[in-house]
Amino acid sequence: MHKKGFTLIELMVVIAIIAILAIVLVPQVFRRVEKRKTAAVNAFYDSVKLAVLAYQTDLGGIWPESCTEATCNTIAGDNGGFVTAATNNARWEGPYIDRWPTAGGNPYGGNYQWTAASGTVFGATAVGERYITITGVPCIGATRIDRNLDHSPIATPQTGANIGLVRLSPAAANWPNCTTTPDNVTIVVLVSRDGPTN
Repeated sequence: MHKKGFTLIELMVVIAIIAILAIVLVPQVFRRVEKRKTAAVNAFYDSVKLAVLAYQTDLGGIWPESCTEATCNTIAGDNGGFVTAATNNARWEGPYIDRWPTAGGNPYGGNYQWTAASGTVFGATAVGERYITITGVPCIGATRIDRNLDHSPIATPQTGANIGLVRLSPAAANWPNCTTTPDNVTIVVLVSRDGPTN
């Protein structure tokens, strides 16, 4: 009995088909992964915005204190934080967020930080600003996040411009050209400001 195997040509055809499928499917998989990461950042922003507004409403105009990935889960003080109860304010009705992501906790492996301070990140005049900082984001992710949060069409993104809810650093003049922009972008997303934005 003669065993029949694949000929060299048959093997080459199968390998060529697999290679073509890989060329077509791999970019699609990476795009979907990137979209999921972007959606996770957007969802976190939305949850923080709701938490901040609830906190501010409950505490009569007081905003959560600035905190980092290391302190947002434990910061308390007189008025409390996102997660930890206030020591001297009975109006605190949190926790306002179940858990703030710890170091490396954003979908890109970077951090989330909360800032409540007087500043000029979003306007020419120094007034109270509240915003989230997202570190360690690749250029393509930063571009997607900016487009989604600023609701700008793909053809006219506000990426890199000093308008809208999002600021990017480094603020390169070539946004969103991801071939010359570094893949370690810091994003600052506005939650609230006491004056006009620019």
